[in-house]
Amino acid sequence: MAAKTYRTAIIGCGRVAWLLNNDPLIPEKPCSHAGAYQAVDRAEIIAAADTDTERLRDFSSEYGIDATYTDYREMLQKEQPEIVSVCAYATERYAMVTDCIKSGVKGIWSEKAFATSLSEADEMERLCREYDTHLIVSHMRRWDQDFQLAQKLISGGEIGEPVSAVCHFSGNMIHTGTHAYDVLRYLFGDAEWVEGHLEIVSDVSHHDAFQSTEKLIAHDVGGYALIFFKNGAYATVHGDSKGFFHFEFDIMGTKGRIRIGNWLFELYQAEESKTESGLVELYRKDISHGEKKNIWTEAANNLIDCMEGKSENFSGPGDGMAALEIALAIHQSSNNGGKAVGLPLVERDFRIPSR
Repeated sequence: MAAKTYRTAIIGCGRVAWLLNNDPLIPEKPCSHAGAYQAVDRAEIIAAADTDTERLRDFSSEYGIDATYTDYREMLQKEQPEIVSVCAYATERYAMVTDCIKSGVKGIWSEKAFATSLSEADEMERLCREYDTHLIVSHMRRWDQDFQLAQKLISGGEIGEPVSAVCHFSGNMIHTGTHAYDVLRYLFGDAEWVEGHLEIVSDVSHHDAFQSTEKLIAHDVGGYALIFFKNGAYATVHGDSKGFFHFEFDIMGTKGRIRIGNWLFELYQAEESKTESGLVELYRKDISHGEKKNIWTEAANNLIDCMEGKSENFSGPGDGMAALEIALAIHQSSNNGGKAVGLPLVERDFRIPSR
């Protein structure tokens, strides 16, 4: 029996929706929502929506899609898609996701941050359960082979008990930061409390390395934070303004170390020193990563497998909400002079917009 092909639509025709796929410098394709749907055999893009008519026209020309709309609600009503990617800013995501669910969409691929408040995230998660809708949040490292290997090594005790992590990234504490918090939760489990300090940025147009391609939301700035996890490990996160792109973790255990980031994976394990008697030092180890898989097609296939009851959700609404909760706790802590904020957050309506 031939595999079912799902009618698929995209809301928001910007960078992550499809433009990244046209970047000649990116070596691994596909690297966008549309590119992923084009590469898998169970999805067909049938419609797109965007308020920017020029972007919409370019997308239509690139993918041969005639059904384009400036009002996504009209698209949902007329085209009845089964899968929708929501690629607009977080400020619009709650309305778009809830409208998709209530219109009968059964698979949603949501960009991050998942929402702007926990009350929004709570309702999105509730509606997914009520309407039996499957939703993945685009924390893409969940489908990355290197990060999956790191999680396996840590959970298997290959670096001993996890002790600490240092994370550096370029960007904002919500828009980019949720990626980092999700990785840390993936590796260490749930967080217990957070301390945060935000930058004071007078000119957001020069805030980070992405200012040339996307406008920034003024309230989502850089900063730094301490995150303590229930397993006893802790992480320091540095999202200060940088004029270059960077995303990296240095993870220490009682018997080893893992350095991991974009285009980086190093494993170190403790051995008797080769240079001084009586010492134990770390030495880099070769490790097999297996056959490389594309994270975008892995995400698309994971969503469809969830819809068909063939797989667990690698990055569901609960994961998206937990990463957002850490981000909001950082803001609350900073607003309170850097004092520790316990999790889960009691205040569900505290809202920070991000792109």
